[in-house]
Amino acid sequence: MKETASGNTASSLESKIALYLPFVLIAIACALRFYNLDLRPFHHDESVHAHFSYLLFKQGTYRYEPMWHGPFLYYGTAVLYRVFGDSEWMSRMMPALFGVALVALPFTLKKQLGFKASLITAFLLALSPAFLYYSRFFRNDSYLVFFSLAAVVCVIPYREQKKSGFIYLASFLFALALCTKENAYITAFIFFSFAAAYFLYTHRQHAREDLMRFCKDNWLMCIVSVSIIVILYTSLYSFFFANTPDCIARHGEHVPLINAIVTWSPHLTSWTSYIACPVVEAVSHWSSYNTGPTGPFYFYAALSLLYELPLVIFGAIGMVYYCARRKDTLMVFMSYWAMSSFFIYSFVVYEKAPWILLHMLLPLAFIAGAFIAELLARLEREKVLYNYLFTAFTLLVFFFCIVASVNLNYYHFDDPAEPMIQAAQPPASFNDLMATIEEVARQHEGNQTRIQVLDGIAKTQYLWHLRHYERVDWNPEELDAPIILVSGDKMARAHNLSGYHQLNSSVMRWHWYPVTDFLAHESPLDYVLFRKIAREPAKTEVALLYRMQ
Repeated sequence: MKETASGNTASSLESKIALYLPFVLIAIACALRFYNLDLRPFHHDESVHAHFSYLLFKQGTYRYEPMWHGPFLYYGTAVLYRVFGDSEWMSRMMPALFGVALVALPFTLKKQLGFKASLITAFLLALSPAFLYYSRFFRNDSYLVFFSLAAVVCVIPYREQKKSGFIYLASFLFALALCTKENAYITAFIFFSFAAAYFLYTHRQHAREDLMRFCKDNWLMCIVSVSIIVILYTSLYSFFFANTPDCIARHGEHVPLINAIVTWSPHLTSWTSYIACPVVEAVSHWSSYNTGPTGPFYFYAALSLLYELPLVIFGAIGMVYYCARRKDTLMVFMSYWAMSSFFIYSFVVYEKAPWILLHMLLPLAFIAGAFIAELLARLEREKVLYNYLFTAFTLLVFFFCIVASVNLNYYHFDDPAEPMIQAAQPPASFNDLMATIEEVARQHEGNQTRIQVLDGIAKTQYLWHLRHYERVDWNPEELDAPIILVSGDKMARAHNLSGYHQLNSSVMRWHWYPVTDFLAHESPLDYVLFRKIAREPAKTEVALLYRMQ
C-alpha cells in the first residue's frame, strides 16, 4: 500500500509539472520579448513600416508596395494605433505577441511529438537569438513564421479526424500568410510540393484514381477553402476593393508569365485582376531585385553556426536520423521544409538578409527538439558515462546560444559587429537625439515648431519620428529654423551655422565584411565569443542643430 501511495504521489507530481511547465516557459518567453521593448532605436525598415501604418491610421490610405511587403502588418498596427496610440513600443507589440504565440504552438503537437519534444522545441524557440531578436523587431517575419506553422498544426489533426473545420482554419491562416510577406509564396511551394510528392508516394499504385476520388468526396471542402483564401487575399490587398487594380498594365510587359496570361485571356475580369495584381506586383519587383543586401550562398549557414548551434547540430543530425527511418511523417516533412528553404534562400533568392533565417530555422527547431527528446529517452537506458558526456556537450552548446541571445538582444542590440543586425540600425544615441528634439520643441511652439531637414538617405526614419510636427521643411535653401537635422552628404552645411548647439549621432553603422569572413579578423575567438573587432565601423552621420529658447 505504501508503494502504491508513493507511486500515485510521483505520478501526480509529474502530471502537475506537465500541466504548469508550458505556462512557465510561455511566461519566460513573454518576459524576454516585452522587456525594454522600445529601448533599441527604430531600424530603417521599422520606421518605414511605422510610417505607412501611421498614414493608414491617420488618413485611411493604403496601397500595396512589394518592397514593403503585404498588408497584414499595416492593418493590424493601424488598429493598435487607433486604440492605444502610436509609439515604438506599440509598433513592436504585435511582433512580440506573435513571437510568444510561436513558442506556444509546439504544445499543440504534444500528441504527435510527445511532451518532452514539444517542451524542448518551445524552449529552443523561446531562447533562440534569431527568433527572440525578430520578435522584438517591427517586421513581417514574426507573423509569417507563426501563420506558416499554425497552418501546418491545423492540417495534422485533419489527417487523423477528417474534420473539414481544420482545413478551413488552415486556409484562413494560409491566406493571412499570403497577406503578410512574399516569402509565403516560397513556403506555399514547399508545402504543396511535399504534399504532391507524399501523395504520389503513398498512392503510387492508383494515384490518379485516388486523387479523383478525394476531390469527388471533398469537393465542398475544397471550394470553401479556396473561397476563404481568395476572399481574404483580395480584400486585404485591394484595401477592401477601394484600390483599382492596374498592375497588369504597369508591369505586364516586363514579366513573360504575365504577357502569356494576358495573351491567353485579354479580357480579364475585374475579380481576376484583384487576384492577379498582388502576384504580378510581387513577381515584377522581386524577380528584378538586385540592389538590396546580399552575400555568398553560405551566408545563412555561417549565420546559423554563429548564433544557433543547438538547432544546427541537433537539427542536422536529426534530419539524417529521421529521413533514414522514414517512419515519422511529421519529421520527414520538417526535414523537407528545412532543406528546401536553405536551398531556395541560399541559391535561388538574390536577397540575403538575417531576418530570412527564421524561415529556415523554424522546421529545424522541431527536428532538433524531437531528436534531443529521443536521445534523452535512449540515454536513460545507457551507461552513466554517456549521460554525463551528452549532458556536458548539450549544456555547452546551449550556453553558447543563450549568451549569444542575451548579448544580441539586450547589450549589443545596436552593435554592427553583430551580423544578425542589418546595417540600417541607428545606435542608441539616436534616441537621445530625438528626445532632444522633443525637449527643444516644447520650449518653442510645440508641434508647431519649425524643423528643417537636410537629408538624402534617412528620410523614412525622419518621417516617422517627426510625424507629430506640422511644420517640417525638407531640404530648404536657407537654414534658420530652431531645429535643423543634417545627415549623409549634407553634413558639410552643418559646420557653417553659428548660434546653434550641436548633437551628433548616426542613422546607420556597418562593417565592410560579410559574416563569413570572421575567421580573417585579428582575433577570431574574440569575434566569435564577444563580437570584438579592432577597427571602427563605417557610418552615416547625423547632426542635430538647435537653439534653446
